Amino acid sequence: MARYPVAVLGGTFDRLHIGHEALLNSAFRVGRDVGIGLTTAAFLRGRAKPLGGRIAPYARRHRTLAVWLRRHHPDRTWWIAPLKDPLGRSVEPGVDAIVVSVDTRGGGRAVNRERRRRGLPPVAIVLVPLVLADDFRPVSSRRIRAGIIDCEGRRLSRIAIRAHAPTGSRDAVRAALNEVYRRPAIRWSGLDRSLPASEQRVERRSPSEIDIEVVPPSPTAPAWKISVQAGRIRLPAIRVPAAAPGELREAIARRLRPRATRVGRSTHPPGVRVAYKH
Repeated sequence: MARYPVAVLGGTFDRLHIGHEALLNSAFRVGRDVGIGLTTAAFLRGRAKPLGGRIAPYARRHRTLAVWLRRHHPDRTWWIAPLKDPLGRSVEPGVDAIVVSVDTRGGGRAVNRERRRRGLPPVAIVLVPLVLADDFRPVSSRRIRAGIIDCEGRRLSRIAIRAHAPTGSRDAVRAALNEVYRRPAIRWSGLDRSLPASEQRVERRSPSEIDIEVVPPSPTAPAWKISVQAGRIRLPAIRVPAAAPGELREAIARRLRPRATRVGRSTHPPGVRVAYKH
């Protein structure tokens, strides 16, 4: 149920992707009516953006956004306004909440500073976690423009994976990786968790690699343990009482699908957290 009469958000919305969709859907969850500021060409000319020359024209971005809104929120009230400066209509009367991603929360605070300066009440800042791509890095228009991922967060280029798994389970691990990734470059790790740390051979890893570790059941832990890490992102390990290779493969594939994962997950309602009126 909407908690605010009017919620607003803004952005370039180039190559409309699943991260944009998370922002928009969150705005419709918390706001009865939703206003969207769409950056103009003049606004973008004064701000450096990676591969900025590939950003679609305003008219095309407006058209794509409007089509998506009509399709996904046909019975709701919304509007798109040209965004000619960083604040737009968010500093005008009649706005109750602003929706931002966790890496642009500073923009929400700037809005409230300007509203106070104008004698207006602050708005609620709704924080929306980032959406991860297949490589466990945030989905972004910049990465889509560069041809690294598509709008669904699928990795388009070869991805490097370091896998540590018992020999008997490697077929299941390889099958799961081939199911999730396009042409994965798998490097089997030589680490042996059965040895003391002092006797293990340390391997250098690339920051862009994805690590997956599959630990078999033991008398003290009667379930398979699956751990995944990429850069600073580490997913909570899961335990799977899998008896057949097919079950293990399915469990690994589910763990490797980060599009269902949000950076900064919160329980305040699904995928949304409100930082009240800073």
